[in-house]
Amino acid sequence: MAAIDRLVAETKEEIRVLLRNPDKRPSFMTYDQLRDVQSEICRMILIRDPEKFWPYYPKGMADACWPLDHPIVKKLNMIAEIYANDDLSDKGDQKE
Repeated sequence: MAAIDRLVAETKEEIRVLLRNPDKRPSFMTYDQLRDVQSEICRMILIRDPEKFWPYYPKGMADACWPLDHPIVKKLNMIAEIYANDDLSDKGDQKE
């Protein structure tokens, strides 16, 4: 499994927890924003080509002033960086 796949799976689960538990969701994140981000990271993994699909969520997080030091924001930025650098394969990964 590629590093981005593990990171996306972990991030999706954290987003799922926030979607199901509004009391745990930070006030700067809305349900709709999180749902859209989750959908976009799923599409990124399916398409695996930044020239065919580029997610809106990095701009959306900046526009909504999500703090860069929040753990989910850090993970989402790492996902976008890996995706942008077209580093979506298993190359370099060790067998599990």
